[in-house]
Amino acid sequence: NGDEDTTHIGVGPNGDFQANNNLFDNLITGDETWVHLNTPETKRDSMTWKHPSSPVTKKFKVQRSAAKVIATEFWDAKGVILLDILPQGQCINAARYCSTLHHLKEAIRRKRPGLLRR
Repeated sequence: NGDEDTTHIGVGPNGDFQANNNLFDNLITGDETWVHLNTPETKRDSMTWKHPSSPVTKKFKVQRSAAKVIATEFWDAKGVILLDILPQGQCINAARYCSTLHHLKEAIRRKRPGLLRR
C-alpha cells in the first residue's frame, strides 16, 4: 500500500469533513443565480441613532427592481476565483458558456497559478 496514492476522508467530531491531504484545496465549484440590479436596504440597515425628542423621519417603501442579471461565480477553498455578470437581456448559450470557462481558466492562471500545472 505504500506505493499507492490514496486519500482517506472522514467526518470529524463537529461534522466537518477531514482529509489526509489537500483534496479540497484543488476543488473548484461554481453556481449561477439571478441578481436584482437594485436591492433596497432593510429597515435595520437604514436605522440611525437619534435623540428621543428628534422628529421621526419618514421611510418610504422601496421595492426591488424588476431588472435582473445572471451572475456566475466560481470559487475554491481560498475564496472567489471569478464572478461573471451576464449583461442584461442576454441569455446563456453554448458560446457564452465557453467564453465564461475561458475567463475562468485565465482567472485560475492569475489567482491560483499552481493549480493548472497539476
